[in-house]
Amino acid sequence: MKTLLLIAAGWNRLSSEEYRKREAEDRSPRVTLFETRLNCDLIGDEFPAGVPLWRKIFYRFIPHNYAQVLEAFFLRKRYDAIISWAEHLTLPLAFLLKISRSQIPHIAIFSWIKKKKKAVVLRVVQSHIDRMCIQSSVQREFAIRTLGIPEHKIVPMDWNVDTTFWRPMGKVGEMISTSGREMRDYVTLIKAVWDTGIRCHVAARVIPWKKDEWVDRLQEMRELPAHITIGYDEPQLTVRDYYARSRFVVLPLLPCEIEVGSTVLLEAMAMGKAVVCSKVEGQRDILQDGVTGIFVPVQDVEAMRRAIVYLWEHPEIAEEMGREGRKLVERNFRLDDWVDRIRGVVQEEIDRKGVKRVHTSFSKA
Repeated sequence: MKTLLLIAAGWNRLSSEEYRKREAEDRSPRVTLFETRLNCDLIGDEFPAGVPLWRKIFYRFIPHNYAQVLEAFFLRKRYDAIISWAEHLTLPLAFLLKISRSQIPHIAIFSWIKKKKKAVVLRVVQSHIDRMCIQSSVQREFAIRTLGIPEHKIVPMDWNVDTTFWRPMGKVGEMISTSGREMRDYVTLIKAVWDTGIRCHVAARVIPWKKDEWVDRLQEMRELPAHITIGYDEPQLTVRDYYARSRFVVLPLLPCEIEVGSTVLLEAMAMGKAVVCSKVEGQRDILQDGVTGIFVPVQDVEAMRRAIVYLWEHPEIAEEMGREGRKLVERNFRLDDWVDRIRGVVQEEIDRKGVKRVHTSFSKA
């Protein structure tokens, strides 16, 4: 198997070599496991060396995601399959494959397809997405019932976490913490712990070009009490340390129909921490209420305060929930199992289509 992987480009993404170094030093989750087990060449921020001059010039004048898609289209015949990991890459690639009548296996990993524009396009180009790996049950139901995607194309995929990196650290729980940016309701959390004296750290980063409701709402609040702090250090090791020092983790969410916060939820559970989580429509596949944590109504300050104070005053219950969470993660959400599952799906499509390629790996410019 030789595959080409399109991933969402991020200007701060390190090279695979640097990630492998950090993984070996226990400073990063195993982000390279996917590309290693599926024998992937990546098109992210970097493009292969030897790209014709006219393409290099052209790519400077179009959005980066379109440049990624075009380069993948030009390179497709070198690979057994293409994997696209983001809707803004998958949909235009599927369109190109459709109009060119290409038969290369195309496997997509989706997170949120219910947005109207995405859904309309997906209905048109789904003929050239052979399998759709969808992690949310809400999104899977929408794809089948509303968009009419054939059920055999849908691959139910659980979320995943690297249980090697995110693991119990044996530290004393002296605080509570939370992390993340999207659809967060930090105002409700802060109000809930305002007068409790419980030390709470919000590991969140403000991104200037992203419009996050919680940023504006926090700016309207008066000066925070000393036991509530907000800040974000870039290395994931720091976030892991906050979790390790927490008696439990809190995941306050705004109303939403996707599984936002799943990464934080699984990281905390993998570290043996109970989680207090807002009960939103999309977040229904991971946390077991009363077993691995506590669900509270969305934007309900009093309910969140009660849950936080209860677990704080009953550390033995928080510890038991944390142990159950770790067991659940090891049983259902291991990164290794998730990667192997996708590898199996890709191999099935390669075998089904009988595609044979002359493999020529590219080097990065």
